[in-house]
Amino acid sequence: MQKQALATIAEHNLLAHGDGIVVGLSGGADSVALTHFLCNLTELDLKIICVHVHHGLRGDEADRDARFCEEFCKQLGVELVTIQIDAAKEARKMGITVEESGRFFRYNHFYEERFRRGFGKIAVAHNRNDVVETIIMQIARGSGGIRGIPAINRHVIRPLIDASRDDIIAYCDEHKLAYCSDSTNNSNDYTRNWVRNFLIPQIKDNLNPSLDDALLRLAKISAAENKYLDDITKNANETWLITEDDLVLINLEALARHDLAIRRRIIRNVIAEMLCDMKDITFDHVESVLALANAQSGKRVSLPKGYVAEKQYHHICIKVLADIEEFSVILHENTPIFVPQIGSWVCICDVPQVENAFTKVLDCGKITGCVVQVRTRLAGDRIFFNTVGTKKIKDFFIDKKMSREMREKAVFIACERDIILIMGVGTEKPIESHKFNPENDSKTIYLQIWND
Repeated sequence: MQKQALATIAEHNLLAHGDGIVVGLSGGADSVALTHFLCNLTELDLKIICVHVHHGLRGDEADRDARFCEEFCKQLGVELVTIQIDAAKEARKMGITVEESGRFFRYNHFYEERFRRGFGKIAVAHNRNDVVETIIMQIARGSGGIRGIPAINRHVIRPLIDASRDDIIAYCDEHKLAYCSDSTNNSNDYTRNWVRNFLIPQIKDNLNPSLDDALLRLAKISAAENKYLDDITKNANETWLITEDDLVLINLEALARHDLAIRRRIIRNVIAEMLCDMKDITFDHVESVLALANAQSGKRVSLPKGYVAEKQYHHICIKVLADIEEFSVILHENTPIFVPQIGSWVCICDVPQVENAFTKVLDCGKITGCVVQVRTRLAGDRIFFNTVGTKKIKDFFIDKKMSREMREKAVFIACERDIILIMGVGTEKPIESHKFNPENDSKTIYLQIWND
């Protein structure tokens, strides 16, 4: 193991003299071997601190692991920071699995400690067997991008990534290192455990006894090809992806100029960037988004974590689906009311009340007996213009090529289903209906809108 780890460090330039490193220490054989190995690289004069995360699972066994890590670090003369979390509780709050919750909070605390200490790197003990398991799970997901586990990913380094689990156990035996065993590793309730304990032995026994070598070779070939295609994709992104605060717009004309393989990769990479994770992105997600290119404007497809992709005329928009809060407020004569959805005061009044307000003059006879409301859109809403007559609001928005997002933000002042004004759609002034304009000699009333 030691020889293989040194080769990995040299190949990927993982360590430099005087590096500060946060080491993830679970108490298992892998992390014990990694910690011992790094502490014995005396020629590099590394600054090492270990972080143990107690996940609030496995009861007395987890407490035993924490005590073991404390004693082990004392023997090595290394500082230990122990963090206690309730992974199951946090998983329920976040709507994710316990595995995902544990991983999220582990790395979160590793990064916090790295930042607090001013260290440059985080070392974790993934090994060759972990890579094989990960490749199988990536293949089963079927969305492309077989990458295994990298030896280095930003601040995270994996010096044991090319060492097998057997090599690591042999290292512990050689150096008389005790370690803890996690009883849940024998349970197939977790996906990775099932892959490790059942699927891989079945494939080795019945299909290919050299499965590890074959999959690692596949990952190496795939990684090189992925890098080449990613470079092409990155250049494509720089020319025509428009990124805003909480959404990405993909120009369909520019997308169509690329080969299908690049189009798929672009879509997958964009979704992954928005979701900050590739784990739940499937081939069907990618294909569904690509199919929007030939769909009608307004068509949506659902993505993981509450995101959607939507056709918006000449673009595909990927964004978080916002909850639309419906509301309705009745306007009473000469009674100003503040409408927080538009951040403005609205009033129907006999005479203008505010000098610099937006003011629309209405024909009293046309709204008599009608309840005037400030509200969100309702089915059957319509608006009248002198030049084109009455149009359904849906058709009006389509004609104006307004995105679904803009339509959902629209706020209306309406008399029953007849729209008087449309606000909140990005125009400098409200969009006015002509239906309620005064006739000759008709009695008038004033609709005013103003800010504080």
